[in-house]
Amino acid sequence: MTVTIERVEVLCLQDPQAAYYRFEGSYQNVVVLVHGDNGLVGIGESDAPPEIVKAAIEMAPYNHLAEGLADIVSGRAVDDPRSLWDEMYERAQWHGRRGAALHAISALDIAIWDLFAQSNGVAVCEALGESHHDRLPAYATIYPLENTTARIDAQVIPFLRRGFRHLKVCVEPWWSEPDRVRRNLTHLRNLVGPERGLMLDVAQEFSQFEQLAPFLDLLADLDFAWIEAPFPLDNVEDHARLRAATRIPIGVGDLGLTTCKEFEPFIAADAFDIAQPDLTMFGGFTEALRLSHMLESTGRRIVPHAYNTDITIAANLHFLATRQEVELIEYSTSPSRLRQDLARGLVSIDDDGMIPIPTGTGLGVTLNADAVAEFVVSRAAEASR
Repeated sequence: MTVTIERVEVLCLQDPQAAYYRFEGSYQNVVVLVHGDNGLVGIGESDAPPEIVKAAIEMAPYNHLAEGLADIVSGRAVDDPRSLWDEMYERAQWHGRRGAALHAISALDIAIWDLFAQSNGVAVCEALGESHHDRLPAYATIYPLENTTARIDAQVIPFLRRGFRHLKVCVEPWWSEPDRVRRNLTHLRNLVGPERGLMLDVAQEFSQFEQLAPFLDLLADLDFAWIEAPFPLDNVEDHARLRAATRIPIGVGDLGLTTCKEFEPFIAADAFDIAQPDLTMFGGFTEALRLSHMLESTGRRIVPHAYNTDITIAANLHFLATRQEVELIEYSTSPSRLRQDLARGLVSIDDDGMIPIPTGTGLGVTLNADAVAEFVVSRAAEASR
């Protein structure tokens, strides 16, 4: 039976324990619900400013190349999510071919695939293709990393006890003190031991190669598994310089790339080893599948970004389950209650640092109604801001 999209609902959410203008996005969220005429609901989210995503979805038509995404998909059959993605992309092109409109399309695409898979009685990974894995290794992203060895112990040891075998840390303001960097990172490696993986997220704290270059030997000596988001994405040249200067793999894409086309300059410059798209900003499952095909013959890995709720983690698990090789799943350790409480259904990390692919139909996660009721931003509150 063909399922039709009845309506689209957008929820803007805010964790009350943090201000709006915090660096990381886990204290705000935007969730998109796609309601089918069969009573099922697909869910998606985007790691993007909620009001922008909401506006792109709910806006009235401006012209035939700038239409609200909800109007485009409402009343449409959910029998080919890829064709709905293409139509949204074409009919929202007035906003630009990159950026915020793609963030909104991403959340919708994830929700549409969730509804499609639920309606067909399969998990999303089966709807996307063949699933090759039952579980995948998780890595904990620790942000911000404390600035003394004693505080690092108190911060990191609980994650080791939870079973994480891989940890990612970020460049912090104290990286302006090279001696402190050497002391803290060396202590961190000794703390986790040689058998655990360590990764570094520069998070574009450096703007040019010369700022990162003094730390490359230290990172190699401490066996860091990759360097992520080293420079602003317009600086392709320094990404290429970095890749030529170190044996440590270079990751790009998590902080801003929204379509496969934006990876093309990095491929041409041979400037990265690992693609790190955020499915909630990179066009959802549909564009991630296209990226997988695009990189198929290049030998490059795909390790999606995921500093959001269990909705995003579930989406990444389903996507990576379709790939032959075993890859790491990013797991945000943000203390945000919105991050921790919004979704239900994901199985916890097990003792050897693995997380199972969700079973059942669709994404395998559902919204926690109590959390939604607590965190939703009312229209009256939005209007007063």
